[in-house]
Amino acid sequence: MKYLITGGKGFIGSHIVEKLSIENEVVVLDNEDNYGILTNEEQNRLYEWRTRNWNWKNISDIKGDVCNRLDCLKAFSHSPGTVIHLAAYPRAKMVENDPIMGVPKIINGTTNLLWHASKWGCFKFVYVSSSMIYGNFKDGTKEGSKTKPRNIYGEAKLAGERLVKLFMRKEGLNYNIVRPSGVYGPGDMPDRVISKFFENAMNDKDIDVHNGKNKIDFTYIDDVVDGIIKIAKSKVCNLSFNVTAGRATSLMQLAEKIITLTESNSDINDTGNHPLYPLRGTLDITRAGDLVGYKPTVELDEGLEKYYEWLKNKT
Repeated sequence: MKYLITGGKGFIGSHIVEKLSIENEVVVLDNEDNYGILTNEEQNRLYEWRTRNWNWKNISDIKGDVCNRLDCLKAFSHSPGTVIHLAAYPRAKMVENDPIMGVPKIINGTTNLLWHASKWGCFKFVYVSSSMIYGNFKDGTKEGSKTKPRNIYGEAKLAGERLVKLFMRKEGLNYNIVRPSGVYGPGDMPDRVISKFFENAMNDKDIDVHNGKNKIDFTYIDDVVDGIIKIAKSKVCNLSFNVTAGRATSLMQLAEKIITLTESNSDINDTGNHPLYPLRGTLDITRAGDLVGYKPTVELDEGLEKYYEWLKNKT
């Protein structure tokens, strides 16, 4: 099977390319945007690390944008059988701050890819969505639960899911939808919650927590990648899957764990609820376990230790 990975040089995408390129042909489509977070030098170092174990003889690397029809045509001219679509602004705050750019990246880019996938006769389209589509949710939330996004990012991701399902009904394009949560680990960007907690702790700066009681189903990168690949390779089609650790941790506990691990002198400031972020919990991952054999193996403490080691070596 030949795979097209959009956002293939991103955090999750680069790990997927590394695993798949061992025995499969992989087409990477990535616009190499640094989102104003990294300098060019920092981005180059990060890309060098992310791609260090790629099997380049099996990879076709295309610098291009999923919103550009010609760039997509270049990618699909390689005739991929399965598309794994990750390309988007990487977190909710970016889309909220710049929806004019962020929303089209999700909706227009997804539409462009779906159209090409259907015309080129792809077997399956794997759309990586987000747990943000649920809005506020409680422990044990299943894939069929109500969806009430509380931010623009979640609403755009949900619109992407609906487009995926529409192309299945209209064009017969098989799909799977993946909903991860709180992905972290080596190779991540420096502006996500665990990354920021570590940066502050490693510099003995106070850690600001938006509602310390709020829980997130933090999931180590290797587990998410394993789940996405299992779903992409599976003959199971036209279903959505929660792909998370299946065990949420409060933000206060997370901050405390990171302070202990780094032996930091940081204090924790609970700033209360943030209007951008929903109240979350543990997602039910039974479906992924039963149908594709997904089983997360990295507990949070182990994952934090691995990430901390990477951060120390990086600096």
